[in-house]
Amino acid sequence: MAEKMTSMDATVPEAKYQKLASEYSKLRAQAQVLKKAVLDEQAKEANLREQLQQNATSLRRTEQEVDSLGFRNKQLESRVSHLQQELTVHEQARKKKETSKRGLLGGSKQEPPSEAPNMNPAQEALIFEELQKKIMENAQLTSLIDDRQRDLLLYTERISELEQKLEKRIGDQNDLENRLRKEVETLQLRNCELETKLVDAASMIGSEDALSATGSDNTPLHNQQQHQFTTNLALTLTAEERIVLLEKEAAHWRAQYEVAKLNQSLSYNSNTNVDLSKTLIDASSICSCSTAAAGITVKPCCLENKSGQRARDSLQEPQEPPTKEQLLYSAFSKKYEELLRLKALAESRVRSYEQETLHLQICLENASQELKAKDEQLSSLGGALQLLEEELSTTRYNYEEQISVLTEQVISLSEQLAACK
Repeated sequence: MAEKMTSMDATVPEAKYQKLASEYSKLRAQAQVLKKAVLDEQAKEANLREQLQQNATSLRRTEQEVDSLGFRNKQLESRVSHLQQELTVHEQARKKKETSKRGLLGGSKQEPPSEAPNMNPAQEALIFEELQKKIMENAQLTSLIDDRQRDLLLYTERISELEQKLEKRIGDQNDLENRLRKEVETLQLRNCELETKLVDAASMIGSEDALSATGSDNTPLHNQQQHQFTTNLALTLTAEERIVLLEKEAAHWRAQYEVAKLNQSLSYNSNTNVDLSKTLIDASSICSCSTAAAGITVKPCCLENKSGQRARDSLQEPQEPPTKEQLLYSAFSKKYEELLRLKALAESRVRSYEQETLHLQICLENASQELKAKDEQLSSLGGALQLLEEELSTTRYNYEEQISVLTEQVISLSEQLAACK
């Protein structure tokens, strides 16, 4: 029964250890999958950042082109208005000349045909051609402006879509970070549980060492073990020394209780043997008396005499029971062997638990480093976005100021040209 119990006690921790190993393998596989997912998300995020930067640069170029086209359009409008004013002035002068010619039908002074009426149609044709060219250029510029505005709308829509995707990716990344934090917390809890199990196993090993030390005080085989245990206790002065001493004392009193129990069982066995021998002697004496009174002489055969003699010898003179020291030695040697076996199992479990805890600590450190790296990347990306927004606002403000200054200069130049003409 004791062997069955020990086998059951050995199989139960093995099953627990197998469960722990399966859970650990599952967690490791999940961690690898999560690492791959995080790397994929980081790559996608980097691609989206690059696309966003490219779109931002293209947007700046289109804005600059639109600003330049608007400036040219204003120049052309001012030029066309100036040409229209010149045309109106020229037409008014021509009408005045025609009216003056019609009024002076028979005048004394007939002016010779000057070159002005010959030059006026050529100038009008040139001005008309220039006006047509300017109108065509203005139409082309307006069509270009419309195209640029459409492209700008498309780019703004694309930027809004990319911003939505980026927000979605950031949300997914936050979800992944929360999930990883939860898994890190679960791993930390698991690590704490394993550490508690390690402490329990260490205390169990200490109690087993104490039992073996108290049980083998009188045996010469375990003096070296006891000496090693005492040296270890003297060396390892930790906070758990008091607990170990208490467990040692409890093991000592447990051993004393077992010794008393063995003594009681030995005394009970000796008393039962003495009672049986007395009853057999009384029965034989009664039988001999009854046969003598009847005058019957009974002569049993040799076999019966021999068997009876052997039975009497076995009952009256029982075998010498083992001494107290021998019983204690055998019992505690068996216990010591069992404790050594359990100690070896516990040490192997402790080593496996230590390896698992070390691996889990490494995984936790890697996960914390990855989280720190992600936080740094997010902070750097946020700073880069802020810098880009500031640059965009400054460039837009500078372009607007330049355009306003150029328009003022063009207007002043057109006014000067009009005044000169």
